Amino acid sequence: MKVNINSKTLFQIASSVSDTITNVTASLIRSRSALGGKSSSSFPSSVPYNSATEPSRTVTNNNDGSDAVKSGYRASTPPSGVPLSRILSNTFPLSLSESLKHYKRRHQLEQIQDELLSTLKFYPEPSATHESKVIKTIVNDVTGEYINEFQISPINPSPNAKHLVVIHGYGAGLGFFIKNLEAWAESKPDWHIHAIDLLGYGCSSRPKFPYDEPYDNYLKIESWFVESLHTWFNKKGLNSNASGNGDTLVMAHSMGAYLSSLTNFKYPDLFSKLLLVSPAGVFSTNKPSIPAWFANLWNKNISPFVLVRNTGPLGSYFTSGWTSRRFSKDDAVLSAKEQELMHMYTYAIFNAKGSGEYMLNYMLAPGAVPRNPLLYRINNLTCDSVWYYGSHDWMDKMGGIRSCQRLNELGKKAEFVVVPGSGHHIYLDNFEEFNEMIVSEMNEFESKRK
Repeated sequence: MKVNINSKTLFQIASSVSDTITNVTASLIRSRSALGGKSSSSFPSSVPYNSATEPSRTVTNNNDGSDAVKSGYRASTPPSGVPLSRILSNTFPLSLSESLKHYKRRHQLEQIQDELLSTLKFYPEPSATHESKVIKTIVNDVTGEYINEFQISPINPSPNAKHLVVIHGYGAGLGFFIKNLEAWAESKPDWHIHAIDLLGYGCSSRPKFPYDEPYDNYLKIESWFVESLHTWFNKKGLNSNASGNGDTLVMAHSMGAYLSSLTNFKYPDLFSKLLLVSPAGVFSTNKPSIPAWFANLWNKNISPFVLVRNTGPLGSYFTSGWTSRRFSKDDAVLSAKEQELMHMYTYAIFNAKGSGEYMLNYMLAPGAVPRNPLLYRINNLTCDSVWYYGSHDWMDKMGGIRSCQRLNELGKKAEFVVVPGSGHHIYLDNFEEFNEMIVSEMNEFESKRK
């Protein structure tokens, strides 16, 4: 989708996406009620549950200030339309000369992904226990569209090995899990791990998006993603009909969790359990008030990444406002080299051809209100599930609580977990504790399917 933008419109977009670049996996409106949200500070330290339907495992926090985001990063907040003066007062630490250098590499996304993945022990050369590779799996035999995957496999795989599929959120890519993949692989050396880019994101194909569809035809847009995931699972032989024992566990973040749920609704045999990490589009209690100009931009389907693409050599400079807060706080978390690579990777995927990102307006109405909330369809979820929220998450926890209660009422196993010291990006904010939680899930999953 090519968008011609004058300077006035560009400033309007800039004012609306300051925190979109600060929180790429989110939608576009700052409101503590976005997606039904109360602010995390208003979430009580304990939630009254119906004892008959209470999720079987719950972790809560005191919200007394002692539960700071563990990594030292600023907790992510809902993106917003904010005054331009605030944007220009933000810190963009990248120098203009560095931004120009990155601009010259803007089309080298595949190479930049390789450089980032090369920080892992088993890529590109295998370790003593693991080998890994980047795979392109065709999901449309007519057009040749493909899903990009980073696959980690044991050197000596077992015929009964289990599989963990990892799916990113809105605007992100598989590289965002750089602090998780190695920990999971080393803790569970017999597992296969498949981190994928959704169609239209990351290094997957970026086909023309059907953005001419009216917004009330969101089911067609949902199908655009669901069918590609269905084909990918089948071609990888990961569906339970092919494997015979339901050996696939899916962990998905934000919008990826939303799309994974929809995939299970239609194709219940693909995976046996779903871990929803700060899922988007679950429920909305309050519709925020938004300015008319912002709603107009939203309804014109102008992507938040237009700012990066339309500022030329300054795109990486603007992106550094987000990456400096997300990746550059503590050398003990990410080395200086990793911070640089994560910034380059983020800029490259932000700047790449617009495609899957245009789904946002079909899933969420202006104000980040779900057009078709998961909660109203949650009866269709067939697999066991765990719903993770950060203690400082801006996503509405009540959506997860109510979903778990409803699923348990139906006799399905659903658990609700609040991860301390984390916001929306749980897998980064408190990655050590989150990694342990996922390994625990892998252990439980494995023990029940031997």
